[in-house]
Amino acid sequence: MQPGRPRRAQRPYSTLQLIFDGGRLTAEQIQSLTLNPSEHDEVCVLPLAEWETLMPARDFMRLRAVEEARRTGVAAYVGTWGNT
Repeated sequence: MQPGRPRRAQRPYSTLQLIFDGGRLTAEQIQSLTLNPSEHDEVCVLPLAEWETLMPARDFMRLRAVEEARRTGVAAYVGTWGNT
């Protein structure tokens, strides 16, 4: 949880998170990315299966849903994002 943000149960409003498919990046485009160092320190591109061992299970569940939506063209619904 980020400092200064109320826990989900205490928030007086609902939240909605959307992810949009911006297309595929070429290797050259990935190499040219500039990160905000206060937010990110690395870009990492891996096949989906390799992310599973690097992520908490609930985060990988979301990533898998995003990949399936991209592949099928059908929007995915994830009932909980696990951020209490």
